[in-house]
Amino acid sequence: MSKLYWELPSSIDLEGFLAKYPPDFRYKTDHFYYIIDYLCRGMEREDLDDNAGYVNLNAARLQKVNHNYKKYLDHLLKHRFILTDMKYSVGKKSKGYLINSYKEHYSTLTQIEIKDLVVHRHVLEERKAQNELNDNTRKQYPHLTKWFEGLEMDREGALKRLDEIFPEQTGSIRGTRKGKASDWAKRYRSVQAIEKIMRKEFYFTLDTSVGRFHSNLTNLKKELRGFVTYQGQRLVNVDIKNSQPLLSTLLLKKQNYQSNLLETIYHQTYPLPTSISYRSYTIMIVKTLERIDLQDIEKYIEFVDTGNFYGEMHQLMYPEMPFDKQKAKSMMFMKFFSNNRYMGQPKAESKRRFKLFFPSTYEIFRLLKKSDYTALPRILQRLESMIVIQNIVPRVAHERPDLPIFTIHDSLVTTVGNEEYIASIMIEEIKKLTGLDAQLGFEYW
Repeated sequence: MSKLYWELPSSIDLEGFLAKYPPDFRYKTDHFYYIIDYLCRGMEREDLDDNAGYVNLNAARLQKVNHNYKKYLDHLLKHRFILTDMKYSVGKKSKGYLINSYKEHYSTLTQIEIKDLVVHRHVLEERKAQNELNDNTRKQYPHLTKWFEGLEMDREGALKRLDEIFPEQTGSIRGTRKGKASDWAKRYRSVQAIEKIMRKEFYFTLDTSVGRFHSNLTNLKKELRGFVTYQGQRLVNVDIKNSQPLLSTLLLKKQNYQSNLLETIYHQTYPLPTSISYRSYTIMIVKTLERIDLQDIEKYIEFVDTGNFYGEMHQLMYPEMPFDKQKAKSMMFMKFFSNNRYMGQPKAESKRRFKLFFPSTYEIFRLLKKSDYTALPRILQRLESMIVIQNIVPRVAHERPDLPIFTIHDSLVTTVGNEEYIASIMIEEIKKLTGLDAQLGFEYW
């Protein structure tokens, strides 16, 4: 029997915990490890800040491995080894859990052998199933996956940079800021990502809801990308400047609602028969565009066309504040991603200010999210995926089958020296598909 291992933060001492707080039921240590390992793996792949650091647990999966999993969860919760957000929505969200292991030192990754034979069998089956999914993705999208084996990483340099991003804070315990994951969780997530690239343990998934391709690179912290190379060659990321604001301008022009592009995107985002008819959806928006003042829509599009959208927007809306691009992007994404009903919340001040300066633009975005507040970001991400995954990447793979390429949502990564070729293809394909004149940025790793 081949050995399998749990991969856990080095600061976790389950054996010590169980000695201090012995369960009042017969238990297998590996069942406890299964829950902790599940949370650790989820930390790497999920958007931690989007869920305040919590990882949603699949009850059916836990039940399959351990019929009494609730006893194990309750014991860990009772003694605060883990915490829960208590948020559950039928068919939408499982309860979230996080490891309450914020020690006075950061964790590295450690491996602990799985000893229980039954648990070993279940874990082996799960990992084989995951490998099969990866293999299927490789077969379906070879142009997106074929180059990963050539990736290398400066592990020592990446870990050193990680210590700079999350400096040690001895003598204090880092809890979770409200609505955000802890530094401990974020750092450990990055440690996992580094180690997997080092071991060439690559994973790939295609998000069917918006068509995005996820991989080790899309989940790697931006500050660590500079430590990744391809067979010793430096890499460069070519990205579409202010991609989602750029694509959102398509939704602000009534003629585009008669185009095949938006109808295709809409039906890919909302497959029939569950979707509202595209016609009834768009009539409402087109009629609104015909009656409202388009002046601020034109100003919005003008800001996008400058290529400095976030800077222009910040200067108009917050002239008294110093410019912080990341903060400006976060505030703009609030307009795209948040529920219309969020407008009255204290943290929605930037959304209210956007409506003040861009009332007509806001109204169109509001209508797009009227029936489903996720509609606007999903449509924009689906547009992004159609451009990059369905058009740019296949063309590059056909014209230059020898050229390593990787995707990070709205951008392509290739070896230094080939960025101008990639940029020319991106500009041409975006123009051909959308009619938009995109501006690109280069990030050298």
